[in-house]
Amino acid sequence: MKVSGKTIHVRASNRDVYDKLCNLSYFEKFLPEQVKDWEAGEDYCQFAIPGIATMRLTIAEKSESKIIYTASNDKNIPVSIAIFMDGKDDGTDLHADIDAEIPIFLSAMVHKPLQNLVDMIADRVKTETEN
Repeated sequence: MKVSGKTIHVRASNRDVYDKLCNLSYFEKFLPEQVKDWEAGEDYCQFAIPGIATMRLTIAEKSESKIIYTASNDKNIPVSIAIFMDGKDDGTDLHADIDAEIPIFLSAMVHKPLQNLVDMIADRVKTETEN
């Protein structure tokens, strides 16, 4: 199941957005408040969302226009988060996608929370980068 977030405009250079997104120790600021047990290293971050999953994110691919994180989790559901950046003269357009191998019978139940998550990540990247 792939869920695409809204496109937002960030008043910051593509490089500034890219640098924030590559710093996994900073990624906590983009996640929901209910995140617990946050831990970050040079090439990963790990956290729990109570009642949902425990996740470990690593960067699988990065370029000036895209960063893809892979997430291993305690539910053994393959998940990737991709953030796309398009530099403009007055900032950067950004949107996030989540691709998760959710069983079909659960897809209707998890679509809205995943949609909210990708939109929230984009909004928080904007807020944290512009400040």
